[in-house]
Amino acid sequence: MPLIEIEDLRVSFRQYGGKIDAVRGVNFTLDEGESLGIVGESGSGKSVSCSALMRLLPATAEVSATKLMLGGIDVTKANKEDLARLRGRFASMIFQDPMTAFDPVFTIGHQIAETIQAHRNLPKKQALAEAEDLLRRVEIKNAADVVNYYPHQLSGGMLQRAMIAMALSCRPKVLIADEPTTALDVTIQAQILELIKKVQAEFGMALIMITHDLGVIAETVDRVLVMYRGEVVEQGTVQQIFDAPEQAYTKQLLASLHSSFEPSRGSDDETPALELKGVQKTYRIRRRSGFRTEYSDSNAVQKVDLVLPKNRIVAVVGESGSGKTTTGMMALRLLDSTAGQILLHGTDISSLPPAGLKAWRKKMQVVFQDSYSALDPMMTLTQIIAEPLHIHQLGTPKEQAEKAIAWLERVGLDRSFATRYPHELSGGQRQRVAIARALILEPDVLVADEPTSALDVTVKAQIIGLLKQLQAEMGLSILFISHDLSTVKSLTDSVVVMYKGRVVEEAPTERIFADAQHPYTQALLDAVPATNPRNKRSRTFLTAEEIAARTPRFTVIQTGAAPNKTPQLVTIAPGHRVEAIVTT
Repeated sequence: MPLIEIEDLRVSFRQYGGKIDAVRGVNFTLDEGESLGIVGESGSGKSVSCSALMRLLPATAEVSATKLMLGGIDVTKANKEDLARLRGRFASMIFQDPMTAFDPVFTIGHQIAETIQAHRNLPKKQALAEAEDLLRRVEIKNAADVVNYYPHQLSGGMLQRAMIAMALSCRPKVLIADEPTTALDVTIQAQILELIKKVQAEFGMALIMITHDLGVIAETVDRVLVMYRGEVVEQGTVQQIFDAPEQAYTKQLLASLHSSFEPSRGSDDETPALELKGVQKTYRIRRRSGFRTEYSDSNAVQKVDLVLPKNRIVAVVGESGSGKTTTGMMALRLLDSTAGQILLHGTDISSLPPAGLKAWRKKMQVVFQDSYSALDPMMTLTQIIAEPLHIHQLGTPKEQAEKAIAWLERVGLDRSFATRYPHELSGGQRQRVAIARALILEPDVLVADEPTSALDVTVKAQIIGLLKQLQAEMGLSILFISHDLSTVKSLTDSVVVMYKGRVVEEAPTERIFADAQHPYTQALLDAVPATNPRNKRSRTFLTAEEIAARTPRFTVIQTGAAPNKTPQLVTIAPGHRVEAIVTT
């Protein structure tokens, strides 16, 4: 008997003036030990289908199904006791955002132990010991400390591991993972996927992986369901879906996985659009020790040299905490640097006062990672896009509004959107508005900070295509900050790799992907998800100590680079520099 049986599942949500059909006629089964992937863009009904199975939908939802069986129990007719027994003990869920899944006022250990006690009737001390053991099993090395930590004290990757430990605490037969890696770094994503596969094999569980990322699907599942606008449009084995898709939507998803663009046209002017020379950012950290206060320095960015040529796209890549966003914000003078120079078209703007800097602001703009918090919720789209014109007093209010609407159309949104507010848009539409606002002043330099990190694969391809098109039309120079190497490969001309606040490698994009020299760059490339199930592989993840031990070493005759035990950037080919230890 299958663990899960769903026949003709339909879900709608009551709203003022009617209802919205979210899921229509969904059918699938899941057998013991099987891995099923449900893939589709936001709003396709993936999460709603599994939430209906777990009876986790809000009161406004209306659910009907010919069959909605979980472990032989009809979920639509189950009482509270049946549901309490099914949730956790039979099926557990890993949610997309672990920060909202954990209660901020209780420790991690308390929350995992509470779940164990609710389902398995163990004494608190034993439940806490088991919680610590589970944290160790999901590869949290300092598990004894982490049981006493609160959610805000853990990074996104660590918190997702704790969420997996909680899901495993009742030894379920089915694990449902709802977008478990969406906004994580490429290396952390690879570790979480490896961990999910490992615990699935260890506990003998069946797995449902909900995602919009086909790379994740290629890595983790045996069978795939493709959903579009609330319906299953295609299903089959993972190899079948990747090799011979039948539906146009599935083909579109796969095409967006391999999207590529022509390289940028260079400029004859050798003066870079933007140049950073020895830029540093040091934070003063204060710690209390008894009655004494101790101070220490934390180096977020260490002596970064970076050149953005005119009409080129340069990527800055690295995992969270590598200093890439801090570098981008210093380049725009949105964050003051501790030391170094920032040159815009050859002019040093690093020490200009706010009044002197305002004239240069028109030449450099930014697109932030989170478009929702970057757009004022109280302003219409026309007001948001026209705001830079208002600040710089360019044109009459009528001219500003007309230009804003023209830009709305230029980024692919209809004029009818002009009076809408940000909450009425999807993530991709909001990002288009953010791009329109950044480019309405026709700047020379654009810093794009993770503009596609949480977007669907199809929407991501659209935003990248839009940026590339506008860059070609306007002669833009773009500093593209990202941890998504597949996007970087298809979009940029050269890549700067940052690690612990330092640049450890830089080279033309093709060369980085073909001949990376630094162990950290190699680890980033190794973590990129496969684009076909045939190419999936087991990975090794390097510790900080292993990266340091594998740092390249070059021997030189003592006329060139000075010997130094501290790693330094060394040129090994035209345009290719790598951090290495130079000896004689």
